[in-house]
Amino acid sequence: MFTRWRMKRSVSGADLSLFFRSLSAMLGSGVGLDRALAMMAEQQSNPTVSRACQELADKVSAGRYLSNAMSQQNWLFNQMHVRMVAVGEKTGQLHLSLGRLADLQERQLQIEMKVRALLTVPLLVCGFCLLMVTVAPPLLFRSLLKMLIENGAEMPLPTRLLIFFSDAIRNPLSYVLATVFGGLFLIWASTQWKDPAARLGWVRRFQALPLVGPILRLISLTRFTQTLFILNQVGVPVLQCLDYASAATADLSLIEDVKGVMERVREGELIGVSLQQSGGFPGTFCQAVSAGEESGKLGDMLESMARMYQVDLEHGLEVLTKSLEPLMLGFVGCIVAFTVVATMLPMLKVMDSL
Repeated sequence: MFTRWRMKRSVSGADLSLFFRSLSAMLGSGVGLDRALAMMAEQQSNPTVSRACQELADKVSAGRYLSNAMSQQNWLFNQMHVRMVAVGEKTGQLHLSLGRLADLQERQLQIEMKVRALLTVPLLVCGFCLLMVTVAPPLLFRSLLKMLIENGAEMPLPTRLLIFFSDAIRNPLSYVLATVFGGLFLIWASTQWKDPAARLGWVRRFQALPLVGPILRLISLTRFTQTLFILNQVGVPVLQCLDYASAATADLSLIEDVKGVMERVREGELIGVSLQQSGGFPGTFCQAVSAGEESGKLGDMLESMARMYQVDLEHGLEVLTKSLEPLMLGFVGCIVAFTVVATMLPMLKVMDSL
């Protein structure tokens, strides 16, 4: 299990996108499938992907379908990948299906890169500032506070708190207690994660947070729409489209909502109406899907909605980062102000007593 997890972690979204794009280009140029896989095994810079390509090439040479060979490597390929390849094999358009998979991987990778690029710098700056204002002041002002205590100055509450925090930083027992409580927290978190109901509850609580919650929901909705569009374009059955598209988001709340949608669709309800009844999707999205179903242009509607949500996500991330900056500055300013006040109060009392 650990080996499979390590192998999966060694393959990035960019590696997977390059695999689908390269294989699609080779098949479109007339190269045989087994030969294309063997060539990719020699050209891949990632040894894990190279080994996977060679295994696929061996199985295809032995007479297996590519989709069947990919299903044997479920640590790398999910059900959506296998299903789209299987559809391409049945329709004789395997290179097109692989190209669509590459498009999907690139779009999802683009979202991940934008999220990381916009949030990494503010979080690093916040963490560095927090470290400096919480660790440095107690250590720098400790000698001054010790001198004031020796002179018999009365220590107000903020100063006593600052001294307590300074002593805690210097005491090894604090780190032992922090490790113990951290371990207990990890045990509790793993217990919560193993419980589906508790995990779903926590996901929905995070999505209800101001600023961050709407962005999390928009990321999931963007991925869902993009995946649904690609699957619909390839020709995957509607129920599998909904199932694979929701699973691609890794959003437990959206997956739970889509389960109800799938039940209604099985009973004969239209997709747009089912989405509306679930209550987990925006009204504009449900209306667009309904309009696409009525006009017979569901794919065009999904493509338009995917582009619209992509733009909304970029704008939302920009607003989030700009909103986080004053919040972080205010938080750091409060800590600095508390440190200065806690240091100056006993000094002022000493000066008044002179």
